Amino acid sequence: MTSVLNKYFFLLLISFLIFIGRWILSFYYFDENLTLRIISEAVGDGYFYFPYIKFLSSFDLSLSFDLEESELKNISIPFYGILLHSLLFKLIGALSFILLEFLFIYLFVILFFLIFSKFDLSTLSSIIFTLVFFQLPYIIEATNLNSIPYFSVIGDFYNLRFQRPLVVIPFLLLFILLVINLREKDYEYKNFILLGFLLALSFTSHYYYFVIEVLALIIIFLQKERFNFIQLLKRYKFFLISIISFLTFSLPFLINLIYVEPDYSERLCLFELTFERKTTLLGHLISKILEIKFLLLFLTITIVNSFLNFKKLKKVELSNIFYILFVSSILSPFVFITFSPTSCLIYHFTNAIVVFAFLAIFFQLIVMYKNFVNFINLGKFFKVFLVFLLILIFNALMAQNFYNKYKNQAYLEERLYLNNVVHLIQEIRSEDLNLSLLTFDKRLMIWSILSDIKDIKLISGQIVPKTHNMIEEDLISVFKFFDKSSSDFIKFFENKKTSWRFLNEHTQLFFWMRYSANSLMTHMDSKNFDKSSLEFISKISPLHNQSLAIPNEEFARLKKKYQETKFKEISPSIISINHKDFAIDEYYLLNKDYCSINIQNKYKIYILKKYKTVCNIK
Repeated sequence: MTSVLNKYFFLLLISFLIFIGRWILSFYYFDENLTLRIISEAVGDGYFYFPYIKFLSSFDLSLSFDLEESELKNISIPFYGILLHSLLFKLIGALSFILLEFLFIYLFVILFFLIFSKFDLSTLSSIIFTLVFFQLPYIIEATNLNSIPYFSVIGDFYNLRFQRPLVVIPFLLLFILLVINLREKDYEYKNFILLGFLLALSFTSHYYYFVIEVLALIIIFLQKERFNFIQLLKRYKFFLISIISFLTFSLPFLINLIYVEPDYSERLCLFELTFERKTTLLGHLISKILEIKFLLLFLTITIVNSFLNFKKLKKVELSNIFYILFVSSILSPFVFITFSPTSCLIYHFTNAIVVFAFLAIFFQLIVMYKNFVNFINLGKFFKVFLVFLLILIFNALMAQNFYNKYKNQAYLEERLYLNNVVHLIQEIRSEDLNLSLLTFDKRLMIWSILSDIKDIKLISGQIVPKTHNMIEEDLISVFKFFDKSSSDFIKFFENKKTSWRFLNEHTQLFFWMRYSANSLMTHMDSKNFDKSSLEFISKISPLHNQSLAIPNEEFARLKKKYQETKFKEISPSIISINHKDFAIDEYYLLNKDYCSINIQNKYKIYILKKYKTVCNIK
């Protein structure tokens, strides 16, 4: 018992040493508001999930942040992916993000350690392999391997981005551990209740893994019963228990789906899988798996798996599980597209194939290591040294990353600017709790939501269940407030071509994937683009919904709507605008009863003159 406790304490220490470095560096380099710090330190665009945590913690998924709009439907949320964060956020606020990041790092370390231990590896060897897995994305980035196809996908297998993969991957690892136990033990009701719960975790947080897990379970149970369907059917009570468990735990998520705003679902990329679209997607996927490079990968993994089984190597039954997951990941998009009436981001399925291919190869190598190389004794001292060397390397990479950010003048100025804005908002809130904010900055929007600001004049279409019409009217009101023309309005959302897609960040912020444009679909299946744009769209993979382009007739509709919409007076307490994205006539604003405050002689914030203390008006 004591040795087990010592083992888990050592894992706790390792997790803490991995976790603490980036937060020490953050507090060392930047002096800022805690909530803003957490948003700024969020990996990738993970901070867009933070409002969901706030909403669930208050049991209100229909907030509009508009004093004139209250009767709205709900947003959809990755329920179990944010549940624990929501509960702790309710208790201790923003600090919960930091504490739970540590918890999920610890959970990742424990779960991978347990998986490696199933291969009868020593404690230190299991820890070393776990650390390698954890550091993989940082190693790939530091060595510039992410520029090589597929390596960037492998690098994203696990990192600190919320909620995927920070929370989602531990759910997957829990499932894998349970499957290992199910193969080793006889049928027990408690395991099938737990299985239903774990499937619910995946279904409500990242359903792509759920599809893969279900397919893998079918193969595993068929294999367990030696493909005797009759014998498998005799076990129906266990599977029924699992289905009941799954539906019970999924119920909150499923009930909420009934009340989700349809326009919100469209913005989150949900689209109908018509027969024509199914055919296009399936044809594209078939062409990809018939490419030589994929066939070679599949054959290599399959031949190695067959060889390991033929030799009956120790623990090969465990690597078989990862091979089955790999095969299931290949089948999953075909099954899903065939039977599902709607879809979203199909590329998550293809990314999963790469991830599970990597896992299959890695654990095949572990079996080989166990059977052919394990006789090499590196010594306990050397392994302990290697563990702490890996931790040191990880923190060194983190330190280099923070140093680079601190030396990036543009990044530093923007971060200081946001902190100054937050400080001014807090100062004004001390005398007016009902202040309103106008900004195009997504991080400031997120901060305002987490900080209980109720009146936000513009808000991302990913965050609120407003209809498309409401969002358009909000934007028109703001543009007219700044005395902008309909041409200015249209130019703000003009289609912008990048290396592989169309992307205007303003279109993405407010309409998210409403205007997806690729070879599979465009908005309302329109072909009304200029010739070069249409040719470019036709070459974009049907899997890439992240390509956004507004058709010409939609621009015409928006322009006409702008011209015909009467100006709705707004008076935001604070205006924080990045002049690079949105030019402001300062003289016009100052005449509208606003004062301006300079920040770093580069940025300006506009505040109603009624806040005399902040505006320095006597």
